[in-house]
Amino acid sequence: MRIGAILPHLLVFGGVRRYIELGNAFIARGHEFILFTPDGKEADWLRFEGEVRSFSHLAGSKLDVAISGSPELTGELDRADARQRVFYLQLENVRGEESIVRSGRYRIMVNSSGLERRVRSRYGIDPIDGIGGVNPAIFHPIGRKRGKTLDILCYGRLSRPRKGARFVVRAARWMHRRGYDVRLHLFDTLNPGEEDPRIGFDPGMPCVYYLGIPQERMAEMYSAADVFVSAEHRAGWSNTAAEASACGLAVVCTRSGTLDFAEDGASALVIGGRSPRGIRKALQELYRDRDLVSRIGAEASRRMLAFTWDAVCARMERSFTEISGG
Repeated sequence: MRIGAILPHLLVFGGVRRYIELGNAFIARGHEFILFTPDGKEADWLRFEGEVRSFSHLAGSKLDVAISGSPELTGELDRADARQRVFYLQLENVRGEESIVRSGRYRIMVNSSGLERRVRSRYGIDPIDGIGGVNPAIFHPIGRKRGKTLDILCYGRLSRPRKGARFVVRAARWMHRRGYDVRLHLFDTLNPGEEDPRIGFDPGMPCVYYLGIPQERMAEMYSAADVFVSAEHRAGWSNTAAEASACGLAVVCTRSGTLDFAEDGASALVIGGRSPRGIRKALQELYRDRDLVSRIGAEASRRMLAFTWDAVCARMERSFTEISGG
């Protein structure tokens, strides 16, 4: 098959990893996978084995399947020379979701069970299964000697309220001020034109802030912590919670983006909402019971092996072959 993904850029945000990793998986299976961006510029942070082209090549692309998950690029998706067009829902209530899904112009694909249920219940559509995604070659456990300090990690994009980092900071700070031996870890990537997020940031407690960690050191960064906290809202598939789970961390999370792999008390501690109090209670439980930290982390890592990019690709491959007649 000849497959094309239409993206706004190849920077380190906006779900771009999903397309690069899936593209590599399809290529490894003998298919052609092309990434289309406005300028055709290649990614410089994650290796892609296929070709990157500009939007100007879409009209004569002769694709079996064209994919996009960006509402602002549906015009480019319509313009692509493709047998089938797929809109890949990756967030709940994405801009223009209803009109896109109900338009009838696209096959709908989802990246999580939560979105699958939403599409079925709201629109009466059985979507294509594009659920999951983690690369165990990058994200895997690295053993280290654990000390008395509970090291708490979260995604540090403070400018994106949907990510919920500020709830995590407030919960960790509360524990620190009451004598708990905790340390906060945050991470982010500085993209062109963005201000360093560490400027002016003071969590009021011991803190490590990683910025621009290369892919080959991501497992090392995750494994420097004991616990990962995800307080996301409206997520489809939570990449960071999945990556932390694959690295063997005990994950504290909301249900947003984690339904497929986070089982409360077994592979995670799942909290009902995004309040600092709920996060704090889960962290206190893990602080008191370090064996629970180890048990949850081990089970989380084991479960993530079912969600490799190759496994996701295998399911998508069957669906794409059927809908494209390839």
